[in-house]
Amino acid sequence: MAVSLSVKQKLLVTLWLVTFLLASLFGIMAFFWFARQETDRIDSFLSREIHDTQTTLETFFSVNAGEGGFYDSVENTDFRIFLDRLLRQQANRQLPYKTTLGIFDTEGRRIQISNLAMNLDDLKPEPNRDFQILESEGDKIFRAAVVPLRHNGDVLGDVRLACSLPNLNEAWRGIVLNLVLLLGLVFLSFGTVGSFLIHWALRPIRRMSESALQISETHLNRRLSVPRGTDEVAQMAATLNRLLEKLETDFEFEEILVGQLSHELRTPLTILRTRNELSLENMDRPLTEMQRVLEDNLADIDNIVSLLSTLLTLARLSGSVDPDRFLVCDLVNILQELLEELSLLWQEKRLTVEIHFPDRELWPCEVRGDPTLLRQVFTNLLTNAYKFTPAEGQLRIRLEASGSRTQPTWTLLFWNSGPPIPEESLEMIFKRFYRVEVARSETAPGDEPPKGFGLGLSIAK
Repeated sequence: MAVSLSVKQKLLVTLWLVTFLLASLFGIMAFFWFARQETDRIDSFLSREIHDTQTTLETFFSVNAGEGGFYDSVENTDFRIFLDRLLRQQANRQLPYKTTLGIFDTEGRRIQISNLAMNLDDLKPEPNRDFQILESEGDKIFRAAVVPLRHNGDVLGDVRLACSLPNLNEAWRGIVLNLVLLLGLVFLSFGTVGSFLIHWALRPIRRMSESALQISETHLNRRLSVPRGTDEVAQMAATLNRLLEKLETDFEFEEILVGQLSHELRTPLTILRTRNELSLENMDRPLTEMQRVLEDNLADIDNIVSLLSTLLTLARLSGSVDPDRFLVCDLVNILQELLEELSLLWQEKRLTVEIHFPDRELWPCEVRGDPTLLRQVFTNLLTNAYKFTPAEGQLRIRLEASGSRTQPTWTLLFWNSGPPIPEESLEMIFKRFYRVEVARSETAPGDEPPKGFGLGLSIAK
């Protein structure tokens, strides 16, 4: 049966698991460190003790060297008496470890030994070594130091000092017991302190959840509380706020779209209906008047079609632009073709148009983009400039480059001699359906203030 845990429980279990693994690793490392340290201490003790014994024994032979060759042998009776006295003194000393001291001849035969607690007979020391450490094999594990016993340059035998190793199994059991007690205390502390810390750490997420509960279709202007810092929780809150902002914009667009469409379509459709009804009631009107009615109807229908086409374009551009459709586009070619197509508009208002493009040999006027969308942008901007330029006014189009020749930054400037955008409207001109109101005093006599749907700059942006 699957067990479902909450985030808090998962974090607590994770803390327990990590603590268990770290404590286990620490226990294993402590055990090996203890064994290594204990071995080093025993080796140091063996080296010190056996070298002291070696010096004492070699001093005996040096002092008694004048009694003949017999005194150069470990079989010497006086040496055995001296050795018995030395071993008794060794046994009466307070030492930190249990030891066994033995003297062996060159054939490896035991001459004298302090006790039989450790079997020194089975050790196989390497010949002609000044000092060596050996470890026994079998049930009783001990470490032994071996040094040669010399006199007048001859090896008379060797001295072996063994020291029992501490019971590492008992040490390991002690470490495991302490580890279990430690883990028990840690688990109990995590059950209380850990839960409190996790509860405190998840507080930003709870606040975000409380903020999210207050958000609905009628309260999309509210945002999640973003915690301090730049961690993953803060990034998630900022990302969700950007998503909410987009949702608010889309909902607002839908509301405005419905209201604007009802406003923009109701009036021309009402006029069309009224005009057609009057025409049907007066079928005996002159042909010229009927023709004028049809022309007016066509103009209104064109406006309606234009509005719907603009809305479809805006809806299409509201989605993501596919970079796979980007091509290498020549800005000058696009602008020259567009200006040639719009030349009739300039002539209609008798506008003076100044065009400045950079030297093509110095600056290849190329960018990566969608040529259709770039053309749409330039068309909307030029159309706006045309609409707000009075008759016999001026238009300037400048394409400027900066940066390096291989990676230039392009600036495209459209300027007209019409009335400036009011200060209070500068932040609103890219908002959908927003239209700048132009007073009649700012237009040429006889001209109507320009009208539009308020979508051109939004599409351009």
